[in-house]
Amino acid sequence: MYKIHSAVAHFACRLGAGLALLTTTMAAQTNVADWNTVKALTTGTQVRITAGSRTVRGEIERTTDDVLVVTTGKGQEMFDRQEVSVVSVKQTSHRKRNTLIGLAAGTGVGLGIGIATRPKPGQLEVITPDAITAGFTAAGAIGGTLVGVIIPTGGWREVYKK
Repeated sequence: MYKIHSAVAHFACRLGAGLALLTTTMAAQTNVADWNTVKALTTGTQVRITAGSRTVRGEIERTTDDVLVVTTGKGQEMFDRQEVSVVSVKQTSHRKRNTLIGLAAGTGVGLGIGIATRPKPGQLEVITPDAITAGFTAAGAIGGTLVGVIIPTGGWREVYKK
């Protein structure tokens, strides 16, 4: 009985912490219509700018109240604040992290399935129980790693929209 109450209390604490984190994150969202978010970007930040019918990628050189200067493949380009409709920032890739998480999760699931499918004592054994466990563990590790690799990562986040 005590273990059940302890598990429920533990779950309630985790749920409360998760909700607190979620509301804090939601409150921390920036106003995408505020040019100050563009001015706060540091030199060298990779950006994608939509100005009129044109979209340009480059690195920020400087930003003022009226102008955004970006270095692109063509050299330095200057955009008046009035013509800029969207500014997006390149997010960092988490492919390595996702791959490792996939590897760990797949290995654990494969190991669990391998242990669960081992023959019971007295059943006919065509393959040794250790080989079954190893096979499922390896398959789970490979599958989990592949899923981790293909999960979308990085991308662009809008920081300004007129």
